[in-house]
Amino acid sequence: MDAKYISGIAEIDSQHEELSRLVDSLREVIAQKEKRHLVHPALKRLHQMLVTHFEYEEALMGMVRYTDLSQHMKMHRNVLKLFENYFDHPPLPGDHEHLGKLITDKVLGHVMEHDSKMVESVREHLNRQAGR
Repeated sequence: MDAKYISGIAEIDSQHEELSRLVDSLREVIAQKEKRHLVHPALKRLHQMLVTHFEYEEALMGMVRYTDLSQHMKMHRNVLKLFENYFDHPPLPGDHEHLGKLITDKVLGHVMEHDSKMVESVREHLNRQAGR
């Protein structure tokens, strides 16, 4: 994982690594027609991990008084809404590819853009706590 996404908090870093693996796995099953039947279970696993990760991350952001907490939480809800829409209205055969790509792009985009800002804020907080 790119160093700029490493927070220094083992649990967050571990979760980001796991999310990255799950997204890669989802992309793999989408890319291979003979594995497309695994898209739904892969999305379920990714969704479950995101729910856990978002809860943990929001608690952490609250502890460090992250200034964009409400906006970040809104983005979390938007990402989870993609999954809810998928599970409530499963796509027609052949549409899994488009939907899976949309979801993986949103998840990775969130981590790359917004979590990197959160990570910087956490680092600053830890440095202040350490007196650096």
